Amino acid sequence: MKFAKVLQQTLDEDDIPTEWLEAAIQYKTLKKCITNVVKELQFLGLEKNTLKLLLEDSNSKVVELGEDETTPTNPIIAEYTLTKSSEGGSEIRPMLKITLDFSNENYTDDHIYELGLELKHKIESFLNDEEIQHDQEILELTNINDELRVISPRSSISSESSLTIPDADQTEQNLRDLSLEKKPRKNEIFIILNSDAKFFKMLNEELEKLDELKKVEEAKLIQEIQKVGEIVQSLAKTTGVLKSSDMYKWRELFKIYLDSEVYFKYNETSISSSERNSTQIKANMAYFMSNVEKSGILTQFKNKKSLYAFNQFVSANYHLLKILQFQSINTQAFLKILKKFDKRTSLGIKYTFPKLVSNDHIFITGSSLAQSICYVMQTSVLTLIPQLDDYTCLICTSVAFKPIRLLCSHMFCVRCLVKLKQQNKNNCPICRSPDAILNADGSNLDLETMALMKRYFPVEVKEKIREREQERYDEIVGKQPSGKTSKDKCEIV
Repeated sequence: MKFAKVLQQTLDEDDIPTEWLEAAIQYKTLKKCITNVVKELQFLGLEKNTLKLLLEDSNSKVVELGEDETTPTNPIIAEYTLTKSSEGGSEIRPMLKITLDFSNENYTDDHIYELGLELKHKIESFLNDEEIQHDQEILELTNINDELRVISPRSSISSESSLTIPDADQTEQNLRDLSLEKKPRKNEIFIILNSDAKFFKMLNEELEKLDELKKVEEAKLIQEIQKVGEIVQSLAKTTGVLKSSDMYKWRELFKIYLDSEVYFKYNETSISSSERNSTQIKANMAYFMSNVEKSGILTQFKNKKSLYAFNQFVSANYHLLKILQFQSINTQAFLKILKKFDKRTSLGIKYTFPKLVSNDHIFITGSSLAQSICYVMQTSVLTLIPQLDDYTCLICTSVAFKPIRLLCSHMFCVRCLVKLKQQNKNNCPICRSPDAILNADGSNLDLETMALMKRYFPVEVKEKIREREQERYDEIVGKQPSGKTSKDKCEIV
């Protein structure tokens, strides 16, 4: 199926808001602009295949190069350039320059002259066509400093020249005189079309609309996510801790969400290459929702606001997914319309146009919307309920209570470090930092983290204390024989 139909179906089926549709790349209209560019070039005798041979492109497969050559040997070379109207301006000025190189040793001057004359006559025949002269889009031919120049009267620079069409015999004589000179010489023809300028203006304006839409929707998403965070915080007691029943359910929900890796690979939200495409995100969200349903967590919430907050959280995720899908289809439309322009004209703007306007449009080179929103989600919502994995001692694999943070910044529970020290293992178990355990003392106790553990992991902390006390008791009285416990009475023999 052609992309134009795919684009239209996508925009129709996904229930896109009206303001989004107005900002979308107008692919069909831009294609019509390209058709008009092709017509103008054809009027000038510059069909696609002709331009392929004329365009100066060392990578071109059409122009044959010798083994030691780095540039084409064409006697007539075309160069299509895009520039901005002024510093800081956004208007794009396209220009097609055709150079007749009489210094080219591979062709005789007469042959080059004939080629140039043929091109000149085609331009003149176009300008002298009575039907075309009634068209407001007519080009003007003018001779400036021995240069043949074709200028659109609608172009912003056309008003700078009041010259009229030069005498045909005189221009022809100028070309012949140049062919007889001995020194290296070139003659240049500058052509400014109308349709290509309209094409770039329209495309630039649509990119501006997409920029603005991205800003507006990003602000909306941030508000939605922050609202979810506020609701979760409002569920807390005066001490700032969620009721234990709901807190553990929220932790389980967020664990499922993080494990689903909806937008990025786990813990790689700052790496663009790890970002999921819209199809993967949609599949991952479905996977997340499926696992939540299987867990039965939503039916176990004690507070109705918890369910409301979860629904808002899911809604924000689907809102972001919808924006990313819209961005994706418009990015495809943008790239495909540039490719279509090159395919039909051979003017080669697929890379030059994005590079020229890259600093003007966040849609092209701006930061990833998924990255910025996931960062807000991480800081505003997910961190409200810390995950146990972030506070686990890597030696005993349970909560690191009481936490000792070594000078190398790695953290372990005090009981595990005491055991290592008793075994004369003084280096950090993770990074092998010399004497990190030996040099640790009471000042290395992380009181702030310990308070957080008591606050958010009350069940795990209570279990860790119980295990530690049991272990200490066993060390003092010794482990009981099989089948007996420390509570059994001693027998006097």
